Amino acid sequence: MAEFFRPDTLQAALELLARYQEKAAVVNGGSDIVIDISQKRITPCAIVSIGQLTELRYVREDKDWIRLGGAIPYREVAREPICQKIEGLITAISNLGSPGVRAVGTPAGNIGTAAPAADCATMLMALGAVVVLVSTQGERTVPLQDFYLGRNRTVKRPDELIYEICFPAIQPGEGTGYCKVARRKAQDIGKILVGARIQLAGDVIRRAAISLGALNANIVRACSLEEAVTGMKSAEAQQYLKETFPKEAVLRESYFKEYKELTTRAVVAQAFSQALASAERRK
Repeated sequence: MAEFFRPDTLQAALELLARYQEKAAVVNGGSDIVIDISQKRITPCAIVSIGQLTELRYVREDKDWIRLGGAIPYREVAREPICQKIEGLITAISNLGSPGVRAVGTPAGNIGTAAPAADCATMLMALGAVVVLVSTQGERTVPLQDFYLGRNRTVKRPDELIYEICFPAIQPGEGTGYCKVARRKAQDIGKILVGARIQLAGDVIRRAAISLGALNANIVRACSLEEAVTGMKSAEAQQYLKETFPKEAVLRESYFKEYKELTTRAVVAQAFSQALASAERRK
């Protein structure tokens, strides 16, 4: 039977991880890992709970960066005024699970699980997020697009915690959007997830970031689309996205493959359209 630990400080939690390494399981909100433990997909020797660590429970704006602590739940993120300005992030959170899941689940857990259909992580990818990892050896920072190694695999070491997630604050002329396609409206794993962040200069796309979830083994940036629409007028960019399938989406053979091939372009265009409307409001 696994030992259960509820450390009072971040340092105590890190010392436990340093001691147990890959034999430890970190429980934050627990909406994913508790299921893995109960179904014996993983059998840790130590369970380390960190949801109570106030050191990791915050949302801050600091020098044009938004910082989300590693233990902040979705519900608290959505209630923060600085996050409510980021329409795409709020939409991604509202599409995630149930009110109960959003009350305890966390963006850090959504990232750390490395599931391909992760709503919040997909939007954070488009926002340009970086992940700050901490251990008893110190801190290191990894761009979110470099964090994933594959399905349920990341660069995070067993002795590390996600300390915080940071992304550049939304500036005037910038907007965000998020679109999810699922079989039902609530509590369903998405079949296509798209996040978008754009910056307008007049009617021209000055900068664009588009992320894709549930289409690959892990969340990816659609760099080919981003590069193509940069410099286009907004209407031209929207039309281009409606007609162009992202080359970064490598679909596996499945019951939904043909559906995704037919639908992805429209979902990308819709997320981009939301970001455009958001950017227009922020000019």
